[in-house]
Amino acid sequence: MKKKTKILSALMLSASLILSACNSGGDQNSGGDSNNEKKEILLWSGTTGPDGDLIKKDIDRYNATNPDYKVKIVSMEGAVLGNKLATVTRSGKGVPDIALIASEAVSTYHAQGMLEPWDTFIDGTEVKGDNYLKEAWQVGTVEGKQYGVPATMGSWVMYYNKDLVDKYVPGAADDNIITYEEVEKAGAAAKADGIYAYGFTWGMQNFNNLYLQMGGKFSDGEKPTIDNETAVKTIEEFKKLHDLGYMNKKGEDMNKLFNNGKVIFLPEGTWMLSQMNKITNFKWAQTFTPQWDAGKIIQGSGADQFAMFVSKERSEAKIKSTVKFLEWLQGNQTEWIKSGANPTSLAMLDNEEYTKMPQSFLLKTDKAREAVTIVTDPGSSYVFGEIDAGIWDMIQGKADIKEQLKKIQQTVNDKMAQ
Repeated sequence: MKKKTKILSALMLSASLILSACNSGGDQNSGGDSNNEKKEILLWSGTTGPDGDLIKKDIDRYNATNPDYKVKIVSMEGAVLGNKLATVTRSGKGVPDIALIASEAVSTYHAQGMLEPWDTFIDGTEVKGDNYLKEAWQVGTVEGKQYGVPATMGSWVMYYNKDLVDKYVPGAADDNIITYEEVEKAGAAAKADGIYAYGFTWGMQNFNNLYLQMGGKFSDGEKPTIDNETAVKTIEEFKKLHDLGYMNKKGEDMNKLFNNGKVIFLPEGTWMLSQMNKITNFKWAQTFTPQWDAGKIIQGSGADQFAMFVSKERSEAKIKSTVKFLEWLQGNQTEWIKSGANPTSLAMLDNEEYTKMPQSFLLKTDKAREAVTIVTDPGSSYVFGEIDAGIWDMIQGKADIKEQLKKIQQTVNDKMAQ
């Protein structure tokens, strides 16, 4: 399963969960009889394929340390994970000991009373906010309690062809920041040679980053908002690049074109690292997603969270052993991050293998860490899904931007009311 499909499933996870009723309370301490329980920590994850295999390698390394409770990971598709979590939590039977969930799903699960807080069990341990990327830790904090512990972070960054930058916009990448103004300059210089300046792939991710950079918000404080002038301005910028011929047309394989030296700047996910490493015919680099204002960097990301779903079968001894696993994982995500993900634990900055990886730039400096922005507004997953489905019609001029955004807003409002 492609990484984008997995992440889009995760983005829509909270949307599907709103339709699932759950009557359990989420702030109770776990019970269970540690004398009769299996000495195993069951972890459910929506990460499948090669990425799931990499996670398992690190878990195998942990199990080789002979802990009191070994960890068993069960991977499944994102949509399946959401449905199963709702079902088992409602019944109270077969609940996993921990589950790896998308950052934007934490608030939804909490609102439905499906999560138990970590606070009592992590107090006095190394599982604390100071040891993690601040933005990633705050994702798991709801109403003053910690319902999530950060795992890894996926980001919408940008890959660029260093040779083409030197040819068409020399010096533009020297500060590791590419602005939309520089993208347009590159487009004007390269168009005659049949070279695209900007590769537009995943619409929702491109929109999210530029919208945030322009000052956009996904909530007015009470409900989701997308029918606004900032959203109009965001899409108009992509339409401009499209109409000028600086950006690809719908349906073109931008990853293939980038690999063939036909694209200068390619905003894509950190999870594309393995594909980029196959490139041998030119020099490439990775940096922040294109910026609207070089003086105010905003870098959209998502940080998966380890969460405990309500269960009366989980003993206190097992939870304490789970915390020990999370402590160990802080400095031992060496295999997991080979997919291109970034760790959220700052301990990995002491890992030389990680700091040599191109994606590590997002954790190495204060400027980069402060730029990381994770959207968790209730209903944001609905907005993401609707934007993704309709953005190309607006870019191509098949739908009026303002009218389409009004329709999207109404659809989101309707879904929130269900």
